Amino acid sequence: MSVAATPALTAGDESTPDPLTKALQLASRGLAVLPVAADKRPALPRFGVMSATTDPQVIADAFIESAAPLVGVACGASGLVVVDIDVHAGGENGFRSIATADVDLPATWSHASLSGEGRHIVYSESGQHAPSKPFPGVDLKAGAGYIVWTGDVPESRAAFAPAPAWTHSAARTAPADAAPDLLTRWLANRPGPISGSLSSAVADLPAPGLGAWGNADLSRFARKIVMSAEDFEGGAAAFEAFVAAYAAGPWADDAHRHDAARAFTSAIQYATELDGIDPDSRPWLTADMLAEMTAATPVTVAPVAKPFRILTRADLKALPRPEWIIGGLLQESGIIVLAGEGGLGKSFLAIDWAAHIATGQLWHGRPVQRGRVLYVAGEGVEFYDQRVTAWEEHYRASVPDERLQYVTEGFNLSDAAAVDYMREAVAEGGYSLVILDTLSQLSRVESENDNAELAAVLQQAKSIRQAHPGTSVLIVHHTSKGERGKVRGASAIRNNADAVIVARARSGSDTFTLSTRVEHDGKQKNGAADVLDGFYLHQVGQAAVIAREGIADPDEEAVRQVLSGPGAHGIQEFLLARGDSTEAASKRIRRKLDALVLAGRITAEGQSRDKRWTALLDT
Repeated sequence: MSVAATPALTAGDESTPDPLTKALQLASRGLAVLPVAADKRPALPRFGVMSATTDPQVIADAFIESAAPLVGVACGASGLVVVDIDVHAGGENGFRSIATADVDLPATWSHASLSGEGRHIVYSESGQHAPSKPFPGVDLKAGAGYIVWTGDVPESRAAFAPAPAWTHSAARTAPADAAPDLLTRWLANRPGPISGSLSSAVADLPAPGLGAWGNADLSRFARKIVMSAEDFEGGAAAFEAFVAAYAAGPWADDAHRHDAARAFTSAIQYATELDGIDPDSRPWLTADMLAEMTAATPVTVAPVAKPFRILTRADLKALPRPEWIIGGLLQESGIIVLAGEGGLGKSFLAIDWAAHIATGQLWHGRPVQRGRVLYVAGEGVEFYDQRVTAWEEHYRASVPDERLQYVTEGFNLSDAAAVDYMREAVAEGGYSLVILDTLSQLSRVESENDNAELAAVLQQAKSIRQAHPGTSVLIVHHTSKGERGKVRGASAIRNNADAVIVARARSGSDTFTLSTRVEHDGKQKNGAADVLDGFYLHQVGQAAVIAREGIADPDEEAVRQVLSGPGAHGIQEFLLARGDSTEAASKRIRRKLDALVLAGRITAEGQSRDKRWTALLDT
């Protein structure tokens, strides 16, 4: 199919209403939306593509809060597949790539891209789809991808035709079947063993399946091999090595082999255009290929970024300091290990921290920075809802769904593709804390006494931490049975962690302590080491919560604290002491005060909002 401008598609380019109205209209058609800023990024750090929704109230709140100028539509959550055709100044032309590939584009809904140069061709899912770059200048948006919806709102989902077969993941065939004529001819003219600088280019390829194989890296490594092959034999063998290194491990499938071939083909075209196209030195070029490349806009080579920069002391002083998520215990931008023996209550404690962060409530007197938490559970997930419900009942507070979210399957620290997707989810979700429970369940480490294995897994955790500014990763782990209280496994765990919190059972008691002191195998790199004691599991309904000896009901504690002061006290004083200004907290505290009045322990004066309470002398 030749595409000069736009295929025969249903037009969607009309003047549209304000972003909120458009978002609500799209949601009514079953499309999950999110607020998007002018730079095409999510307008709210906590509201990325993973939070896209069709809920009108959530949409209204998000768009009003963010004042977002654009509406994003999440592809996977909306059941859509989008062929995103771009035209890059001085680079790739998606329309030309589509025409050269001669693929079918059935009539469907479409609209111009935000730049006005490209096109979004919107289909409904018709099989297994995954985000990919099938041709230069063409992206396939699916799954966790999203687009900026610039056009009108269709009358119904019937406007979206089923996605063509070539967009299916399974339809992407091996390089030998799908390689374009350009690649086939290039390989035929590059026989023999790998030699010269081509050997170094192949040797520089990352180990198979590692996270270093991003889209930009794929293109960079391909170009390096193609440029080296101009002067040395072995180009065909180097191509095979390139494909084998990329499409390995969890990526050892036809789809990834095809993507590697596409990147290599683009690198051949890049090298040809860069050299000004000398037909005599390019016997594998046909006349048609020469005509096509001559018409293309020359590629601009981007400058290489400097690997590091030198800082002065003034630069060091200007660096931002990580804040505490939970005062003195959990810090921003850190790798934190919570270790303890089995059955002590580590997962209950992790849930407790997550709920306190999600609600912003004080944690046993320590300030808490309110934020979003992603809990990745390796086991026992069927009981987590009960645990959160018990926490809500005990603390008389509601944990917002959008602030505590879960992953129950599909993630593993030893799976590079899963880690990359987790990085994307964390960057878009803006999570303050990612909890990985437990290390043994969420990695494929064969020996926890192997420093190299553990260091590699911890590095993957660090890459997740680095996906979003301020995010910390909490890893739930075990202590050794042989050495009571010692963190299980090789020293790489402690060496790669910013904090190690060891939960230790107290002898002759059903309570446990939390320690970051070195003598307890703990660690607190950026704060004072401490020991907190008196924690225990308190039964609430069908589950349990973390409680602490000597800690009263938080509402009662606030009432007692305020009434201990002289004079009459208004409701705002009690709410301030409670650290919760919600209407629910106000009602609870008023009920406790009314009970004290009936018991004759305090007096009340005034009505409604002006009501004030005074303690009697013997209270």
